[in-house]
Amino acid sequence: MAKRVAAKSAAQVNGQTALERACQRAAASGWPIVGRGWRVTDGALALAVPSQSEPGKRHMVVLVGAHLECDCKGYVDYALTCIHCGVVANEMAAEAQAFAARQAEARRTETAKRAASKPTPIVPTRSDADRASAPLARSNAPFSLFKAS
Repeated sequence: MAKRVAAKSAAQVNGQTALERACQRAAASGWPIVGRGWRVTDGALALAVPSQSEPGKRHMVVLVGAHLECDCKGYVDYALTCIHCGVVANEMAAEAQAFAARQAEARRTETAKRAASKPTPIVPTRSDADRASAPLARSNAPFSLFKAS
């Protein structure tokens, strides 16, 4: 049975994986995450999502490595994913996008600060009197830029 369930989880329906379909169902349901914590046994991140079939009950979705696991019956029945995993996956994706936006803003701010703190080079301005008193300006003698040997 384990091989059959694993084969179902890898299969795609209409070009979507089971987790993508769960994420779409979760987005449509609008369920919140009602609790966050860590599993005592291994320190894995655990999130609580309300049950649809049993009002007042919460299901625990645990992040194990890069995989989400849920304690609901549908998790095993629906190719090792469920709507509760979809809720958590959507929330994690939103947090990742917000983090990336904050990082990009911080980089832009740091670049702007660095650009503002660079000293502007001081280029001396020459007046017409300085230009007129330059030796080559007064002389009509031929000259060479190459050193004679």
